Amino acid sequence: MRNNNIVPELAHVLRDLQGLEMLLHVGLKRNSAKGKIDLLAGCNGGDIYKYASPVEALLKDRWPTGNFFVCDDSVRFDLPTGTGGVAICNSTLLVRQIEEWIEGKNLGGQHRPWATGYWLPEALCGDLATAEILHDAKNIGVRIRELVVPYPQSLSRSIVDLCVDEIKQKLQTLKRLIEKNSPIELGFCISDLTASMIRLAFARSSRYFRGFRSLDEQVKLLRSSDMPIYELALELSKRKRVRNLIGKIEKLL
Repeated sequence: MRNNNIVPELAHVLRDLQGLEMLLHVGLKRNSAKGKIDLLAGCNGGDIYKYASPVEALLKDRWPTGNFFVCDDSVRFDLPTGTGGVAICNSTLLVRQIEEWIEGKNLGGQHRPWATGYWLPEALCGDLATAEILHDAKNIGVRIRELVVPYPQSLSRSIVDLCVDEIKQKLQTLKRLIEKNSPIELGFCISDLTASMIRLAFARSSRYFRGFRSLDEQVKLLRSSDMPIYELALELSKRKRVRNLIGKIEKLL
């Protein structure tokens, strides 16, 4: 349990960060001894660009032999007792962003260097819904939990509408590409379709989709009525008999 033992010490060190308003312990494998440590620091009036150096300085002061570097929106660390990162965000903007997602705004996936497939807004919401609050000076963590627990039905409806629209359009594209015999474009289209179908299945079940890792575990959360969508996505990902799957997918929308 080496990783879990270091979390309280990390929290103690990071509480000295000027401007820290919230610190959460997040991640699908938060309680795993072998999992990486993922922390989310909500700060006042700034994000990674303002707070990366102070966070890195605090960590280096406590662990002089550790390895530290900035990746995307987080300060990553590799210590003798554990590895992981501290993602840094502007607390006020985070709350506003969550409120916008719940209203159905800006729900598109994003490519990130560290994310398999896409980074998805509902994945972050899932992290926040299950997070352990380590520090919450202004009750921002409590406010966020009120927003994301239980899974908002407005968010479910918006993601369903978004995914159904994408799937319908990509199916038409897929039909054309099969006729054109354009393998690279066809492969990208199938990947997009697969991702959107999996996302759709979770949104219909009102279960937070946490990203494209650990799918075998996540899929257990789906309602039985939504499993056929996931199963078709799995078949589609194998890229065999693609033409035969198109009609089956259309019937489930």
